[in-house]
Parts: sequence; structure tokens; C-alpha cells
Amino acid sequence: MKKVYVLKNRYVDSVTLMNVAEKINQVEGIFGAESDMGTPANVALLSDLGYDVPQGTGKNDLIIAIDADPGDQERAYQIGLDILDHRSTLGGNVYSDVNAIDLTADPYDLVQISLPGEYAAAEIRKALDRGLDCFVFSDNVSLEDELACKQLGREKGRLVMGPDAGVGLLGGVALAAGSIVRKGAVGIIGASGSGAQEVACLVEHMGQGVSCIIGTGGRDLSPQIGGITMLMALERLANDPQTQVICLVSKVADPAVMGRVLDEADKLDKPVTAVFLGAPKRLFDGRRVHGAWSLEEAAVLSVAMLGGEVHAPGRTRGQLEALAAALADGLPRERRYLRGLYCGGTFTEEAMILFHERCPQIPLYSNLDTVYASRLDDPHRSKGHAILDLGAEEFTAEAPHPIFDPALRLRRLEQELADGETGVVVLDFITGPGVHADPIMPFVPVIQAHPEVRFIAAICGAEADPQDISGARRALEAAGCVVTDSNYQSAWLAAAMLARMEGRR
Repeated sequence: MKKVYVLKNRYVDSVTLMNVAEKINQVEGIFGAESDMGTPANVALLSDLGYDVPQGTGKNDLIIAIDADPGDQERAYQIGLDILDHRSTLGGNVYSDVNAIDLTADPYDLVQISLPGEYAAAEIRKALDRGLDCFVFSDNVSLEDELACKQLGREKGRLVMGPDAGVGLLGGVALAAGSIVRKGAVGIIGASGSGAQEVACLVEHMGQGVSCIIGTGGRDLSPQIGGITMLMALERLANDPQTQVICLVSKVADPAVMGRVLDEADKLDKPVTAVFLGAPKRLFDGRRVHGAWSLEEAAVLSVAMLGGEVHAPGRTRGQLEALAAALADGLPRERRYLRGLYCGGTFTEEAMILFHERCPQIPLYSNLDTVYASRLDDPHRSKGHAILDLGAEEFTAEAPHPIFDPALRLRRLEQELADGETGVVVLDFITGPGVHADPIMPFVPVIQAHPEVRFIAAICGAEADPQDISGARRALEAAGCVVTDSNYQSAWLAAAMLARMEGRR
């Protein structure tokens, strides 16, 4: 029997909601459980699943939907409430308002904010007034509110990381979708969450570690914001004794703002490397900052600046070329199209840049507005060679972001595999304590069931992450997937395959 509980005006972020549903589903006697905000898309999805959502349920209302015998429904609902109210958490204090925190008894220096965008700015101001740095996971914060909050933060000497900051690592604590990267001497400032995490994890894989990851939010380098957080973070890391090398990570941004940031970075005594994906080569001409053109290269340069021998991760270019030839030549000619199904927006961008550079004559399609590909008429149906960012709004309006729930991407993967012309599938996987507990293993049986298709994947994660990235890699490889050591290598291998497949035609 299915029952729906509605908590009016109770906002909960997507990470917590995912945890609530997972915990309820693990309870004996529960046939199914969903936990969502009452957006029209979520209400429609629950209705499709057979739940009767009460009329008048709105986007700010929390829904807990349970499929169980009547005697078990209340018990499961109470478990959900305990998680939401932190009664299932051992130790620690629970606060309902920033102003309720006694900073003498609990000397916090940072608050993580995950609220609907319309309410986030007020809480940011409260936290800044109390001398706290802010990590803002919330999205849909107006540009005007972002600017005002960051200007206030600058006045008070406190960082406003975000809005829409997806990854952070401060004081050894992974924030939002961040990984638990080994402590070390590379400090990363990222306007790209997945990009910053990729650099951090590659630094770890090369034997070094990270002092912190400061996320700025994707709009920080816009002309309206002017790089306020990135410039403040540069100053903070310049004075941080644990940080010996600073790495800046972003997609290409406003030229004037990028120039201003690099001007300040050039003045620092500490070495700085920077990657602005898609930026023109002339950006770093005459500068002290060391420019990189991929996330992998940024990590390699950062490690090299620490001194000592550097072992670049993964296969050499020659090895990748030979592997591409072997994989492509084994494909039937009708299996002629490549499909990239990405979670990370920066990974999608990096892959498309590389495809465009290596195969400029080959048409590429995407759901994104980009100079590197033509836009798909319908993002829900691929054609030709297609690279998709499944974390984009047209997909996450219908379901949780794929880093929090792999179901959306699994469905799209099955759809692509049903197309007899699909020959190569490229995947990225992101791990960490704040993402789905098992984002990789559900794909293993699907990959294993399709030996006629070539699968390429990269895992962006740290060894201390709870998902056991080493074990997951072995499982993927045993299923027939080629696992590379970086997103760049994954895209490089796929692009080499694409060129060879087109050459066959």
C-alpha cells in the first residue's frame, strides 16, 4: 500500500533527500520509498509511480512517499523524520538558525548553506555578520544577491564560496560533492567543481596532496562579479603556510576578469598554475603563472612545482593510440557512433574541446550551447556522435542530478545501447562522501551485458572516499570497460577511436 506524507514549507537539499529515501528503503518490510520536494516534475514522477500526492502540494513542500504494509508505514516515516531532524546522528549540536549558534561554545569558522536560492542570501548575510566563511551549495541565487553578498564578504574578510559551489575541501572536511583527498601542499581555487576535484584527485594519484579546495561558484569570473572570491582566495592561500603551490581551475571566462586574476597571481611569491578550459593560447603569454590546457596538465604542473620526480598518471599517448586502434578495428562497421554520457559539466566541456581539436571535420552534437558542437533538436534523443551533460537543467528538472542518483543516467545508457549504431560509450564517475553511495557498480552488469559496444570510463575520486574506487575500477575492467586515469585521457582515447572509425568509412 502506498502512502504520501507532506511536510508543508520544509525545504531539504537533494543530498539529504537522497539519504532519507535510501535509509528508508533499507528497512525490512519496505517495498519502496521516495523523498522529494514537491516540484511539478517530482509530483508527476510520483504520480507515475502510483503515489497519490495531495492537491495543493507546492515546490517548497517536502514529500515522503512510502510503499509498505499499513503497520510499517508510520515506522518508516518516523525513520525519515529522525534523519531530517538529525536525531539519528550521534553527537553534535543541531541548529535551526545561524544566529542560534554559540560561537564561544562551538567555535565554528564556516557554514555550509543549502537552501532555495530565494532564501540563501539572507542566511549568507547572517553568517558573514558573525564572522563565518560561507560555502553556498544553493543555486538559483540572483546575480544581484551574489554580488551584494560577495561585496559584504570582502568588507568583512570572509569568503563567500558559491552560490552553486559543488566541491570544497576545507580543514580536511569534504564539502558538497568533494572527495576526501590526502593532505598536502597544493591549494586549489576552482570556479568549476568537478574540474577542481579532478585536479585534486590527480595530485593525490601522483603521490602528493591538497591543502584545500576553495570553490568560487561558476559565475565568480563573470564581468558582473569580477572574480571577487577567486581574488580573495588567492590572497588567503598566499598567506597559508600549508600551501606551497596554488592552482586555479575554471572554464574559459570573461577575458578582463581572467586577466585581472592572473595579474594578481603573477605578483605572488608562491608558484601558480592555471587552467581556463577553452581559453586562447595567448592568455599566458609573458606571465609568471604557468598555463595548462587540460585538467590533467594542471595537476602535473602543480606537482612538478613541488619539486622531485613527477610520474604523470596513466598511459602514454602512444599506448592510447595503439589501444584506440585495437578497440576501433574490432567494432562492426554499423557500430559507428560515439555517445558520451557525462555527470560533470566541466568533464563534458573538456571532452568536447578535445574532440573539436582532434577531429574538427567530424560533426558533434550536444545538449549544451557551445561552439564545439551543434545543439540536439531533442536532448532526450541522441543522433550522430553526441556528448551529453546529464547534469544540465533539462535533465535535472525531471530527476536528481546523476551524481546523487544514477538512475537517470542508467536509463539513458540503456536507451543508447538500444540503438544499433552506438559503438562507443564514454562515462565519467565522481565519488565522495556527499554523492551517491554506489555511483559505479550499478553500471557494471549493463556494461558486461553489451560486449558488442566499447566502453571507456574515468573515475574522479580519492582513495579515502567511501566508494572504494580501486575495487570499482577492477569491477569495471572485469566487465570489459577500459578505465583511464583522467577525464582527459578518456576523451583522448575516445577521440582517437572516433578518428579511426571515421577513417574506415
